[in-house]
Amino acid sequence: MAEREFSMEERRELEANGETGYGTAFPMPDCDAVRRAVESYGRAPTAERAELRRQIIKRHRELGCSEKLPEHWYR
Repeated sequence: MAEREFSMEERRELEANGETGYGTAFPMPDCDAVRRAVESYGRAPTAERAELRRQIIKRHRELGCSEKLPEHWYR
């Protein structure tokens, strides 16, 4: 699957709308991007992972994504 590219302007706009995780590093405008954020979660700094996980779960729910998130994220 091809990697999606977001310009810095797009990332800032998404961040302003609450559609990113960890600043502008994980843009999540749709379910495909949420899935990609889950796959890239391990690249986030360790100290920021708990907050990023909360942001991913929140966006997942807001968008009504059908793919399941890792079960251990809810503990």
